[in-house]
Amino acid sequence: MPSIAYDAAHKYVKISKQASYVQANLFLSNLSKELQIADLNLSKDIRELKLFAKQKANQCLRNTAHLTAEQAFDYCLNKFEKYGFSIPCDMTHVEALTLFRTEKFSFNKFKTLATQKMESIRRQLDLVNQSKSAYCSDERLRQHQWEKAQAEEYMQNKWFCSADGEYVSMLDVYNSNVSNPKVRRAELMVRIKGTEEYSQLQEHESWFYTLTTPSKYHSHYPSGKPNPKYKAYSVKDANDYLNGQWQKVRAQFDRESITVYGIRVVEPHHDGTPHWHLMLFMPPHQSGRVTEILRQYALEHDASERGAAKSRFKAEKITSDKGSAQAYIAKYICKNIDGEFLDTDTYGNDAKVSASKITAWASLYNIRQFQFFGLPSVSLWRQLRKINHAIDDFELNKLRQAADASDWLAYLLMMGGTNIRKSDRPFALEYEKQLKELYAHIEPASLSKHAYNDVPKTILSVAARYPIENRQWLLMESLAERVGSPHSVRELRPVNEGSGGSRRPLGGPPPCGEGP
Repeated sequence: MPSIAYDAAHKYVKISKQASYVQANLFLSNLSKELQIADLNLSKDIRELKLFAKQKANQCLRNTAHLTAEQAFDYCLNKFEKYGFSIPCDMTHVEALTLFRTEKFSFNKFKTLATQKMESIRRQLDLVNQSKSAYCSDERLRQHQWEKAQAEEYMQNKWFCSADGEYVSMLDVYNSNVSNPKVRRAELMVRIKGTEEYSQLQEHESWFYTLTTPSKYHSHYPSGKPNPKYKAYSVKDANDYLNGQWQKVRAQFDRESITVYGIRVVEPHHDGTPHWHLMLFMPPHQSGRVTEILRQYALEHDASERGAAKSRFKAEKITSDKGSAQAYIAKYICKNIDGEFLDTDTYGNDAKVSASKITAWASLYNIRQFQFFGLPSVSLWRQLRKINHAIDDFELNKLRQAADASDWLAYLLMMGGTNIRKSDRPFALEYEKQLKELYAHIEPASLSKHAYNDVPKTILSVAARYPIENRQWLLMESLAERVGSPHSVRELRPVNEGSGGSRRPLGGPPPCGEGP
């Protein structure tokens, strides 16, 4: 981690002039405490963190070798709990011990803790705001760009090889799925367009809502001046607050049998504090009550503070004279992914630079930027798009054709519409448990669900089961490992940005002239 000594000194001088040296010394003392958790200095650089993690993992291995599983678990848990780490309560002691003794697990935990805490401290040092650096600090952006460069370099030198000798570059796989920002943006727009078309068929209304946290969660004004009401809440605290209010809203919807569907977008204010946008579709007779409930919970806390009624909750009905719902939300999607098709953001900053900062912000705090609700599984949609041939089952093949043609409306209709339980939909994915390599040496009886990955196995329809082909792909360091194997380079279907993936664009002809 880079030094923050200069910025801390600058803040110290600023406080001493504006308040007093007593306040400045108190600030510096609190900052020093925040930088230290037990024996961990959060300002360590990446190499020091790796060494620290290795030492902790080795201590857990060396000092528990003679203990029972339960005693060893208690020792290791006590070792890590002082740093604020936790593990799932239903994980077995043997699984947890395997994690505690693994350097990679320790390093990832310490790195996440340190990077989030350092960014939180940069907010306190006035380094994250519109006048200095919007959304995230310059140092966080540099760190994120370095991480991306490292990941790309790693992928360039890795290959996947199937059991029948076909191989494909890891970088090509990345570029052809939703990890690629262009593909991600395209898929989101395809799904929104189809959802809006469905709402028009049902004669539903579309509304756009914005929910913002109380003032105590915001660290700075756009001018760069610290907010005196700020209570040192973290970005995660603010997002958890909004999520909690949304859960209350959903519970009230259930009590009143209100059905809505749509998408949620999470994005940061200039100071990194998150706020939510909701694009909701609903029957016209429910829109008034939906707005009342959202307003009630958006202003449940600190409603009397100045400007709360105006800035904390906004509702707007989307009508044809304002454009389509798809066009309305497109700018929010582009702004939060890659800034494509935009010149500037809300604050007048370059859109592409802002997008890179927003993605760095979301990556740091592990924030899910986009979430659909009330709609069918996108995982099934993606699995169907991987199938390049017809399926014998007539209904399932129609669903495959809809997905292959990027027709989310047809897919949505064939999946039964909106707000239907997964078990009641006519098609579903069946998964199988695949043991994680880390736990391969442990008896299955000593493992919980956390030791397994869910891997798609079968596509289920009312009348058929379609097994998903298992090509048994292996990750290889280089093509030199393919000694004695025939060369068969796999050419991935080209990415079309208008299709939501490596398929035809919207409106293109379906295979063999057939319609979904």
